[in-house]
Amino acid sequence: MISEETVWNDVWPVAEKVIEATLAENGDGIAELVAPGGQAAEMLDLFGFAVFDVLLKTVLGRGSLGITQAVETENGRFIHIEYAWPEPGADPNSFTATDLVAVTFTNLDKQWCIVEVNPSSIDMPLTEPRARGMLASTQTLSEHDKVPAEPWILPFALYGGMLQIPILEAAMADEVESKFLHGLQERNYGVMTILRGRKMWRDFVTAVSPTLDKPSGWAAALEFIMSEQNKRNQTQAAISKHYKVNLSTMVPRI
Repeated sequence: MISEETVWNDVWPVAEKVIEATLAENGDGIAELVAPGGQAAEMLDLFGFAVFDVLLKTVLGRGSLGITQAVETENGRFIHIEYAWPEPGADPNSFTATDLVAVTFTNLDKQWCIVEVNPSSIDMPLTEPRARGMLASTQTLSEHDKVPAEPWILPFALYGGMLQIPILEAAMADEVESKFLHGLQERNYGVMTILRGRKMWRDFVTAVSPTLDKPSGWAAALEFIMSEQNKRNQTQAAISKHYKVNLSTMVPRI
């Protein structure tokens, strides 16, 4: 069992450092604190430090935070720390669900590092369906382009697909990936779907080594698969039109 002393002295300081690096817009500093291959590292690779401003909720612009709970899983392999950014002037123990962030840590080579950041509570992590439900019911949108008008809604917008942070071009492995991921953003897929889509494509390339002679055909096929997984009910014809390819090019690649 992980001791309280370990949480305070070894694990929590990593969260404090990543918050400091985010505020300093220091992507290299964040990279030193995240576990390779984890959600946090993949987010950094795709979007740079900017996405952490939303994930960690530093975008709220509040000056103090505090741990609300810590949980270990898999016999101490992972530690999950939840913290809150209370409203200025509020009681430190007074906070709402929109103030919470959950960070998952693991120990690699005797150093604690961040595996995942979820801008919600440990007990109810934010997902794309939940984010979309919140966005559908909230009035906190600006009239101009229907973008989020208040900082607290930004994590919901990121997960629900309303907020699209530009993808770093250096993060693209090939032309298929570039067309596919930009296509998902254009159709307002949430950030976790974009991460999952990239992983699916890279796993496929590693396993099969396909001939990438028609990138738009592959990209269209990939988006159709993601559409099915996300229950968007888009037709093959509609998706092939987005990528300007014939069905005869797209369908064999599904």
